[in-house]
Amino acid sequence: MNLNLREMAVPIIGVLLLAVALVIPNTMIAYGISLLLAIAALFRPKQAILFLLIYFPLRSFLIELSPGLKLVGDLIIVFAFLRVLWDSRKDLKSIFRFELFEWAFIAFIVMGTVSAFLSGVVLTAIIFQIRAFVIMFLLLYIVKRLDITKRDIMNFLAVTLFVTVVLIIQGLVEKLSARSLLMPDQWVNRQLSKNNASRIYGLVNNPNVFAVYLTISGILIYYLKTLLPKTKLQWVLNIVLVVLAGTWILTYSRGTWIAFIIGIVIYFLFTRNWKFVLKSGIAVALGFILITVPITKAASWISSNTEIGEIVRTGTPEPGETFAIESTRIKETFQSDTFEKSKTTGRLFIVYKGLEIFKDYPVIGTGFGTFGDSASKVYSSPYYSQYDVRFNIYSDNQYIQVITQNGAVGVLLFAVFLLGMLAVFWMRRKQSDKAIPMLALLISVYWCGFIYNIWEDKTFTMYFYILTAVFLAYTSKKTTRLQ
Repeated sequence: MNLNLREMAVPIIGVLLLAVALVIPNTMIAYGISLLLAIAALFRPKQAILFLLIYFPLRSFLIELSPGLKLVGDLIIVFAFLRVLWDSRKDLKSIFRFELFEWAFIAFIVMGTVSAFLSGVVLTAIIFQIRAFVIMFLLLYIVKRLDITKRDIMNFLAVTLFVTVVLIIQGLVEKLSARSLLMPDQWVNRQLSKNNASRIYGLVNNPNVFAVYLTISGILIYYLKTLLPKTKLQWVLNIVLVVLAGTWILTYSRGTWIAFIIGIVIYFLFTRNWKFVLKSGIAVALGFILITVPITKAASWISSNTEIGEIVRTGTPEPGETFAIESTRIKETFQSDTFEKSKTTGRLFIVYKGLEIFKDYPVIGTGFGTFGDSASKVYSSPYYSQYDVRFNIYSDNQYIQVITQNGAVGVLLFAVFLLGMLAVFWMRRKQSDKAIPMLALLISVYWCGFIYNIWEDKTFTMYFYILTAVFLAYTSKKTTRLQ
C-alpha cells in the first residue's frame, strides 16, 4: 500500500494544524485554522474530503478542547461545493442534474422549512436543523462531480484505516482506565448511568455512533484487504479487524449489532457469498474471545486493585447507578420492566407523543425544530409545553421525528428518498458488484432509523454519501471515472 504524500498534503497539514489548535486552545487561532483548511478545499477538494475522514470521527473530542474548531468540517464542505459549482460554470445544466431520490430529499427539506416557519420556530433553530440534514448531503453532490480515481479510493481506505486504529487504541485505553485516560477532563468527570458505564464511548463520545463507525470502517478495511497483494500487511489487517470486532462488542450497541446482522443476511441472500459471512463471524468470535473478554476482566481487575477504582466523578450524574456488569445491558433488552420504562420515559413514550402531535398536524406536520431533532434539543420547541414533553428530548427514532415534523407529505417525500436510493442500487446491480453491498448497507440503515436519528449522524452520513456518490459516478453511463 504505497501512499503518495503529495496526495495527502491537506490531511497531513490539517492534522498538524489541529494539533496546534489543541496545544494552544485559542478561539481566534481555531478560526484561522478553519479558514485555512476551507481555502485548501477550494484548491484541493479531494484532499480536503480525505481530511474530513479524520475530522468528523474526532469532532466531539476536538471541540471539547478547542470549541473554535466546530465549523471546520462545515466550511470545508461549503468551499468544496463552491469549487464544484465553479468548475461547472460552462455546463449550467449539470448543476441541477439530480437523481429522483435527491429531488425528493430537497423537497423534504423545503417542506420541513416552510412548516417550521408556519409553526413559529425561530430562524436560528430552522437553520440549525437544515444544516444537520443538508451539510453531509452536499458531499453526495460534490463527490459525484469530482474525478474520482482508483488512487483516490486507496487514499480513502488508507485514511479510514489510520483513524480506525487511533480510535480503537483510545477506546481500549478508555475501558482499561475506567474512563480516566486519553480523554478530556470533562469526559473523565462525567458520571454515567449503570446502563452506560461499561460501554466504550471513544473519541466520538457516543457508543452507538462509535459502533456504527466501526461497522463501516470494518467493512472498508476488509475491502482494502481484498485489494492488496498477499503480503505480511494482510496479517496486520486481519489483526486490526479482530481487535476492531472486540472493540465493537464493547460498545454494547444492541441496535448496531442487529443492523449488522440484517446487513449480513441481506448480502448473503443476494450474493450467496458464504466466505464473507464466515470470515465476519470468525472475526467477531475471535474479537470476543481475544479482546472483549480479556479487556473486560483486565478492566475489572485494574478497577479493583488500583487507584483507578477510587476516582471520584464530579459531573452531574445520569439517572441510575454508576457502574454495571456488562451482561446486564444485554439481558435488559428482553426484560418486561425495560418495556414499561420505555413507555413512560423512553423510546415508546417519544413515539406516543409524536403520534399525538401528528394527529393534530397530519398533513405537513409541525416543521423542523419542533420534535426530537437536533434543533429542538438545543432551542426547545413551541409545542413541548402543550403536549407535556420535557425540554431536551432526542427522539432516537428518525421515523417518528419525520412523521411528527413533516406529516403525511413529508413521510411520502422521505420514503421516495429512502426507497429511491434502494431502487438505484438494485437497477445498477449488473453494472457494479458494489451495488448489493450498498443495498445491504442501506437496508440495515432502515433498521437504524427506528433506534437512532441516523440521518443526522455526521459520521455515518459522511461515509454513506461519499460511498453512494462514488457508486453513482462509477455506474453512470456518461462517466469514465475510476477507469
